[in-house]
Amino acid sequence: MVYKTLIIEFQGYCMIRQPTDPEPYDEYRGTSGYTFAFANEPDLNRVIYFQPNADFPTRSHCPTVGVAVNRAYIQTADTETDIGALTGASFDLLGDPRLENRNWALTRPGYEPIIPFHIRVATGGNALVIDRLDVLDPANPDLPVWQLSLEAIEGKGARGLSYEPATVGRATGTYDGYIIAKQRRAQLQQELDNLPEPRPADDAEKVVLQARIYELDIAINDVESGHPNRRTAVRPVVERFGYFVTGKPATLSGDTSPLQGDLDVSADSRWRVDFWIGGWDCDALCAYTKGAVQIPYVT
Repeated sequence: MVYKTLIIEFQGYCMIRQPTDPEPYDEYRGTSGYTFAFANEPDLNRVIYFQPNADFPTRSHCPTVGVAVNRAYIQTADTETDIGALTGASFDLLGDPRLENRNWALTRPGYEPIIPFHIRVATGGNALVIDRLDVLDPANPDLPVWQLSLEAIEGKGARGLSYEPATVGRATGTYDGYIIAKQRRAQLQQELDNLPEPRPADDAEKVVLQARIYELDIAINDVESGHPNRRTAVRPVVERFGYFVTGKPATLSGDTSPLQGDLDVSADSRWRVDFWIGGWDCDALCAYTKGAVQIPYVT
């Protein structure tokens, strides 16, 4: 009997339009933290977007949102066999997932779960789709999160916040949040200078650029005067997740022949997911994510 596992590695930028401390978790524009929805931009909604969303376009000069499979392979005790059909497939989280901390009401910062956690891997044209929803507490699948035990919530939560500049730097190509702020500020100033005039003082495009520059100036001035600022200091911080996806059967659709066998899609199948989110860019409202899912085959 050969035991084998499908490994799906993924990475890319995701959008997280969320308020920041000391804001209430459900603040939708931004007042006292360091993230904001400016002028005619859509509200902050805390949803984690692993794929582009037409209703929430990225701001100018910001990373392109899109998490994709960078490698997929079958692993046995003796071999690794690449599955080229999955390379470049979209890796998505469905159902408006959010980091559910709620200002310490549910967990400590850095230990919150992503709810819901619904994985969907899809190749072009949905030729092959792998889909599974995790259940936070299989013993109480219908309870809302605020009624679950702390043990159940933190069992699917992150493992704290870690300062890992090398992790973020290798993944994104930039180690220093101050450098990003300086580059972005210069790009925004050039964009602002190139706007055709005259424009009304409350012109939305102009106001958004001015507000973004103002926020970046706060960070840059603090760093240059020797004071820390969360806008840049948070970039090397990562939040790591790792647990077994359980409680619901998975679904497969399309042409499954590239998988070279039958995945275990039963409700009891213990799929393993490990990933991190970090490299937070408070101007872009984006972060980087990288990780892998391990899916066992039927033996």
